[in-house]
Amino acid sequence: MSKEATPGTLDNGKSPSAPGTASTTTSITQVSRPFFTLQELSYLHSQTIPSTLKLQYAGTKQQIYQFLNQVVKILKYPIRVLATTMNYYQRFYLFNKFDVATSSMQIENSPYTIAISCLFLASKVEDCIKKLKDIQQVCNKLRDINENTLVESNGSGVPFIDLQRRIILNTEFKLLQITKFDFNLGNNPSFAINVDDLLIQFCKNLGINYKISMLCWLINYDIIQTPLSLVVPPHSIALAIIIIALSLNPKEMNLQHHEIGEDDEQEITKIKKILSELDCNDFQCPEVLVNEAILYILDYYTHQYDNSILQDYLPPIDQVTGKNQIFKFLDLKQKFNDVEILNEKSCNFKLNEKDGYLQNWDYGVATKGLVRFMLSNKRSRFNNEQETKENKEQDGKRQKLAEY
Repeated sequence: MSKEATPGTLDNGKSPSAPGTASTTTSITQVSRPFFTLQELSYLHSQTIPSTLKLQYAGTKQQIYQFLNQVVKILKYPIRVLATTMNYYQRFYLFNKFDVATSSMQIENSPYTIAISCLFLASKVEDCIKKLKDIQQVCNKLRDINENTLVESNGSGVPFIDLQRRIILNTEFKLLQITKFDFNLGNNPSFAINVDDLLIQFCKNLGINYKISMLCWLINYDIIQTPLSLVVPPHSIALAIIIIALSLNPKEMNLQHHEIGEDDEQEITKIKKILSELDCNDFQCPEVLVNEAILYILDYYTHQYDNSILQDYLPPIDQVTGKNQIFKFLDLKQKFNDVEILNEKSCNFKLNEKDGYLQNWDYGVATKGLVRFMLSNKRSRFNNEQETKENKEQDGKRQKLAEY
């Protein structure tokens, strides 16, 4: 968070043309930061989620994901709305304390209220707008809540749905401040920014068959509930998913439809060729970011495969290896262990403590007209990481020359 004087003001915050009674408060400029490092996420969670509630947070997030999944199906939203909702939900708890709801009638600070607020904002961002009342009715019906029940607010009884609406709108305003009004999350608004659409485009361009394309889609469906979208841009996530799917290439999948000849020797050879010739630069994806996404996804499945959606579509025992499916992910993870990923020297714990952006944000500042939100025109995190890496390589070359 950087503080600077508003253009046209003096050092003391007064406008040259303003009377002597003008406010002396300087404005605050906040530049959006759509992506974080894993170390930054860990630092932020240490500020908002007590160690005693870590497991509770993970379990609640899983419940929220299943809940939102049902809501999205009922409202007939596309998958991108669910993805954006989960991005907002996880982003919210980077800057706000996580509280456990004591009852289903609790509204304020309830994870379900936060989730509904995120869904409402995501539906507008993804151009799938529905009335808030319609969203509330679906969500409350799934939770078996009587909307007309009177709940206490400021010493008087208010219908549950009215108080819920008020708190949802307040939470939405907080979300807008957290995202710094960056509705594209750091991406160019001129092209598709969700992983779902990018997967379809990439698979078509590469000529990937139906089975592998469905495998990509299922992996993406699992990854939506993880914080990977807070770390890596969507195009790099999409390419990482494709690389993993091509590497797995299961012989059997429990799908309703199958493409003729998808398991032929010729098709297997074609898949191997696509994988060997795949170049991240062809898709404008930095290789280090793709590698980071690959390792994260493989790590997720090695720990959460039994709870994943993918396990419903793959046989328990792999037909080729004769082992449990999880061993394929372990073997694949071992192959990718030596790939180059971004280091985090530019955002160590001490630097995070000094980073104003990662400090507690006063939501009341925006209501007083003292803050300006700006979109970031570059991914400073990636630039800093890359600069650190290049400096390290140059130092290594100099050392070798000196030894020689």
